[in-house]
Amino acid sequence: MQWKLNAQRGRRDWYIEWLYEVPAVFVQRISQAAFLVDDTKLQLETLTSIPGIRPASATVVLAFHDSMNYAIGDRYMIAALLGDDRALRRSVYLRLLAELRDRNSGEIDLQTVKTACYQQY
Repeated sequence: MQWKLNAQRGRRDWYIEWLYEVPAVFVQRISQAAFLVDDTKLQLETLTSIPGIRPASATVVLAFHDSMNYAIGDRYMIAALLGDDRALRRSVYLRLLAELRDRNSGEIDLQTVKTACYQQY
């Protein structure tokens, strides 16, 4: 998670410290529970129940777990694809995924589609 937080200089150290305080077994069980369901909204809600994990960080977990169906979300992607300048929230991520899926032929992972649509990094 450290690389996702690098742009947040003021918050990065605090978030990382907070994440290290959470027992690994707890994180593992919550993550496993999130992947038992096939509902993106519920997966995001479950992952964000882990202290220190907010919606943008939860999208990282989802994208690493299943890059065919999920992409890492951030405010730059929201601006590029949805025309909104706002922070990532669960409801916005669901709209973002719908937009990426509409642009995908079905044979490419969503993270690659996201990168092709908008490359911020």
